[in-house]
Amino acid sequence: MPKAPLRILIVAALCALGLIGLVVRESMARDAGTEVLLAMEAVDPRSLLSGHYVIVGLRERLADGEPCPEQAPEPTWLALAADGERYGLAGSAPTREEAEQIASIVVRGQFSCNPPTPPEGEFAGAPGFVMLDLGVSRFHIKQADAERIDRILRAQTPGEATRAFAIVSIGRDGRARLKGLMVDGERLELSWL
Repeated sequence: MPKAPLRILIVAALCALGLIGLVVRESMARDAGTEVLLAMEAVDPRSLLSGHYVIVGLRERLADGEPCPEQAPEPTWLALAADGERYGLAGSAPTREEAEQIASIVVRGQFSCNPPTPPEGEFAGAPGFVMLDLGVSRFHIKQADAERIDRILRAQTPGEATRAFAIVSIGRDGRARLKGLMVDGERLELSWL
């Protein structure tokens, strides 16, 4: 029987190998998935305890008069349709097969929708939006870059072109994996090393 320090070293080596295997497997899944661009909106990018990161708020604006997408009861699959270079929510379904009938790119997730508010009296109205929850939430980055991206996200206004997108890889397993961000045409990719 090995002595305690040797056993600790063996366990530590096995844990390190397991972590390396996990990183390699996730990187391979991220590279093998279908890449989609999803619109982002502003959310506070910093946390004092977690370092600096951009919170990935997947939020797409609805066009004037566009209703909220129909939500399936207990939707677990979202169908994404291409709109030029970017993708947007086309609908939801409780099964993968039903979601594939709506659009060819399907992903596990949830969504919520706020319909547009029509103008009333002096109130000019407000555009509607769809929020996607795909399980990707943070992109860790240097403080200066996080603050620059935050300024860009906050400068976006309804009616203008979206300037920030999340680059998401949709795997064969239906999972979304964050690859990076596209901000003002600049691609910022996630790097493990």
